[in-house]
Amino acid sequence: MRRRWVRLSHAVRREAAYIRAQVAGLGRTGSHQRLQVRQIAKATLAAVLAWLAADWLLPSQATWIAPATAVVMVHATVFQTLTNGLRRVVAVAAGVILAGSIGHVLGLGVLSLVLVVPPALVAARWHRMGRHGGDVATTAVLMLSFGAASQDRYLAAYVVATAAGALCGALVNLLLWPPLYRDRPDAAVRRLAREAAALLVAMAEGLRDGWDLSALPDWERQAVHLDEHLSAATTAVADRAESHRYNLRRRWRTADIGADPGPVLNTLTRASAHVHAIVHALSLLDHDAPPGRDPRLDPGPDSSPRPGPGSGRDRPADVSDDYASDYADLLDLLAETLMSKARRGSDPAQTRTLIGRAQSQAARIHEQMTGEIRHGQVQHPGGWALSGSLLTDADRILALLADGQEAPPVRAT
Repeated sequence: MRRRWVRLSHAVRREAAYIRAQVAGLGRTGSHQRLQVRQIAKATLAAVLAWLAADWLLPSQATWIAPATAVVMVHATVFQTLTNGLRRVVAVAAGVILAGSIGHVLGLGVLSLVLVVPPALVAARWHRMGRHGGDVATTAVLMLSFGAASQDRYLAAYVVATAAGALCGALVNLLLWPPLYRDRPDAAVRRLAREAAALLVAMAEGLRDGWDLSALPDWERQAVHLDEHLSAATTAVADRAESHRYNLRRRWRTADIGADPGPVLNTLTRASAHVHAIVHALSLLDHDAPPGRDPRLDPGPDSSPRPGPGSGRDRPADVSDDYASDYADLLDLLAETLMSKARRGSDPAQTRTLIGRAQSQAARIHEQMTGEIRHGQVQHPGGWALSGSLLTDADRILALLADGQEAPPVRAT
């Protein structure tokens, strides 16, 4: 019972924090919360206008479909409003034509449904219909079920009311503060960079503290959350690009659009895969070696592996604490470079300096590993393979960050 109350209190606190964040967002200019309030107001206005137009032009039986269509037509972008409005009208018209042609002859019955539903579902799967493909089948079945398939006047009024609702929704969204995203995509990309950098820093702290892998479950959860932030950033950047299409506000807000976050998102997307790979490589160490383990990985009696502080686990064979410390420094530099790369208005010279420092650190680790191999100091390949795998993923993240940057030449020390 107590555990249930604890979970309930945590849930209540999370919801309260969410509500506070939403209310606070209403006070910020250009916030997502203000945008949503504006879209709600526009959808309400579009519904009222659609109702007035349909009530004036059409019989009362078909009036309801106009405001219902207008509400769902106020989309996140003008492009979505125009394209989805056209698709909905075409889908409804196709369903009405299909139901009318069959209903006139057979009325409502099993045979009419057999003849209407399959072609309606085939039409719904046409890729041009998009998300409104299902309206073909639902409209056809509704017309048959209501007995309206034989009423030509009602069928025509239904299509006209749908078109009126779509038109009202499109005009309102096109003319009144059409959505033009600028800050939200940048914020989503920066949030993604912060999550990736925080994960790198957390792993660096564990490695620097004597191969302490006790926080590995937290790192794995952070990696999962990283994917969620990546999905959110990808959607936000796509909405930003789409919001410029057919948007009248773009004509007088061109200077406020800002730099395209797409290239930075592409870099972070590819870098995230290598962050995942680092977490996965470290997770392979988080298992006690079973009896009869591979002798190539057995450090033997002379190695005396030391347990990490608080971890209760041995450090991996043939991977020294010096390597862990050097690699942790490299992860910290990568985290700092990630944030510099994603920060709006960051100094390119600062980013190049960070990249140069990271390249020097990576070159230092490379040279140290090469020297150990050349002088026969690595007796077992297991530790070398692990070290090389970790360093390869770090190198690939660094290469992605350095792409397009004129970093200073690297000199190994």
